[in-house]
Amino acid sequence: MAEKKQVEITTSVEIFREINRVLQYNKIRRILQHSGTNAAAVMATIIRLSSMVDVKRRVDAITKDPSDNHVLACAKEAGAHFIVSGDRHLLRLGQFGKTRIVTASEFSELRRIRKT
Repeated sequence: MAEKKQVEITTSVEIFREINRVLQYNKIRRILQHSGTNAAAVMATIIRLSSMVDVKRRVDAITKDPSDNHVLACAKEAGAHFIVSGDRHLLRLGQFGKTRIVTASEFSELRRIRKT
């Protein structure tokens, strides 16, 4: 969807760091290797498809996993309509300000419904 400009991906330096950290997990590295790619290629794709937001304010809405607050701060700064995530802490919020927090399958279903 992002490659076809159907959605806009917004990210921040903090989110890039978190993604890069997670891509180094052995489990993730094995999955990437099995699919014929690597962490560097994934990061390059994310960089190519994303708009960078300079996050100016901290958010402290999630205490159990403070790194999730970077996602909320980025969404707030960007004025995002949706956060698409599989993260249980984010999904538990359901909404942050005007931003809905949904799974990838929920987002796909919402897009399908809006097209009809």
